Amino acid sequence: MGAVDTMEVFFERLNGGDREGAVSLLDERVEMRVHVGEGARVLRGSDQVGGWFLRADKGLKMVPGDVRDLGNVYEADIVAVRPGAPSQHLDATFRIEAGKITSINLSPR
Repeated sequence: MGAVDTMEVFFERLNGGDREGAVSLLDERVEMRVHVGEGARVLRGSDQVGGWFLRADKGLKMVPGDVRDLGNVYEADIVAVRPGAPSQHLDATFRIEAGKITSINLSPR
């Protein structure tokens, strides 16, 4: 699977409530950087990164828009929606290798 195919499956599973299925697309050595304010938090490994998605608010949806396919890199403007909270716009970059997500970078727009 290419980057776009992998990410379509990831978002379909995540937004359909199959978080475990979405997390199964993570490489075991995945790294995720989440930017908050002036700092960033780095999560490493499928346990930490997968746990971030598994522990997220029930009903979390991430809707990609303005997708840019750069070969093995998938960039998108994402709207993150959680029940009872304001939606958040994110700049997201995902790196895909051999059909697995190896790197995620999320930063507020």
